[in-house]
Amino acid sequence: MNFDFDKIFVTGATGWLGRQLCKTLSVGDADVLENFKPGDYSVRAMTLAGELEAAKKEPLFSKIEMTSGDVTDAESCRKFFDSPFKNGLFIHIAGIIHPKSIKDFYRINVEGTKNLVEAAEAAGVKKMVIISSNSPLGCNPNNHHLFDENAPYNPYMNYGKSKMEMELYLKNKMAKNNITIIRPPWFYGENQPDRQTVFYKMIKDGKFPFVGDGENLRSKANVKNITQGILLAATNPKSRGEIYWIADKTAYSMKSMVHTISEVLDKEFGIKPKENKTHLPFFVGQIAEKIDATLQSLGIYHQKIHVLSELNKNIACDISKAERELGYSPKVDLYKGVKDALYFNDEYKKLI
Repeated sequence: MNFDFDKIFVTGATGWLGRQLCKTLSVGDADVLENFKPGDYSVRAMTLAGELEAAKKEPLFSKIEMTSGDVTDAESCRKFFDSPFKNGLFIHIAGIIHPKSIKDFYRINVEGTKNLVEAAEAAGVKKMVIISSNSPLGCNPNNHHLFDENAPYNPYMNYGKSKMEMELYLKNKMAKNNITIIRPPWFYGENQPDRQTVFYKMIKDGKFPFVGDGENLRSKANVKNITQGILLAATNPKSRGEIYWIADKTAYSMKSMVHTISEVLDKEFGIKPKENKTHLPFFVGQIAEKIDATLQSLGIYHQKIHVLSELNKNIACDISKAERELGYSPKVDLYKGVKDALYFNDEYKKLI
């Protein structure tokens, strides 16, 4: 791998995906890429001022220059790139998915990205990899359909609209500035937030709600697989001006997903999940969607209603373009990814 950058700029370093990326850049990770070895580059990461001191004390960030900044402040973004470098790589992960206010979607995901990209452009950054989402494409029409990179925009709620606006802005700059957009779906893996632990606990307690028959298809993306996609996109010249879906090798039905997670809990941790008897009719998801849309039209975001509205949806993608053009080959499947996530920092103890 020709990873010849001398300076790497990362936003969202203290988040779920950002931590895995920083670990890989610092010490490598065979589950990401076996042939990737940390080089002579330096890494500069932006985090919110309130998180800076705690981040500096973490061993994970010992080899990384941690700086405070706010993506919604243009001057803060300019200062982030105010550092001597010849061949710079900018990896933009920071964003918001569960905000306090609907306005935050657009302030952070759209305006924040514009501030950073324009600052990176002015500083002469060589390559940019920007993390988007599945949400700008909305939902698949059935569980036999997979989104590819030619699928039309059909954003789901305001998060999807904000990511669509971000992508449309980037498309006008992609080829000129060597930008690549990565679209990962539902994250999972090490460093998981509390909401993911709640998801596993519901499965353990037999309380995860199937909405409909449970055969709806969902693509998931382990953070290690996404990190592989980022590094390959950063180094492969074919990625210039391109968009890639990055996810696990296969999509999962909701039933198979819950079955696999239950199997991990039982076989790896001796936690026997209860039989899941929580089945809700399909229309419950439709009602939740209408309530979610009404609340969002009033500027209100309700996380639980939003999540419920998606539980009967098909949201799945085709990764063949990334496999073909980048050599993308995800190494982590759902079983291993869940097992590793729960082993990490004894997360499984929260389920006992």
